[in-house]
Amino acid sequence: MLMWIIAFLWLALDQITKHTLPLFFNWYESTELIPGLLRITLVKNDGAAFGFLSGRSGLFIIVAIGFIVFLFIKRDLFLQSKITRIGAPLAGAGALGNVIDRIFFGYVIDFIDVPFFSIFNVADIGIVVGIGLLAIGFYQLERDHKDVFDNS
Repeated sequence: MLMWIIAFLWLALDQITKHTLPLFFNWYESTELIPGLLRITLVKNDGAAFGFLSGRSGLFIIVAIGFIVFLFIKRDLFLQSKITRIGAPLAGAGALGNVIDRIFFGYVIDFIDVPFFSIFNVADIGIVVGIGLLAIGFYQLERDHKDVFDNS
């Protein structure tokens, strides 16, 4: 149940920010929040991270839906670790949030602007943090599994 709550809340946060910010900010104009560190800059991104593979929304939709289906099919695997129970819904909700944008707008709305890095959104944070947590969780599960067999 916790996994569904995390996924719903993260997806809701992502969609609320993407639908609310354009009401208050202009596209492609920056508003500085923390000088030199953080701005709000609304952009339309039809590519992947850093605008890579621009114009390939169909490909990104297929890959993201495949990833979400994989997470759903393997959901019992993610229940084996506290870390993966958080990582899977974050990554899945992030992927779904960007798919929703691509289907309804034809692009992803990005707005968190870290000047020395990139412009991204709440969904992207979920994807990156979620996949990181999944990697750590799977590593721990594999390590624990090997320890069981090594000590027999």
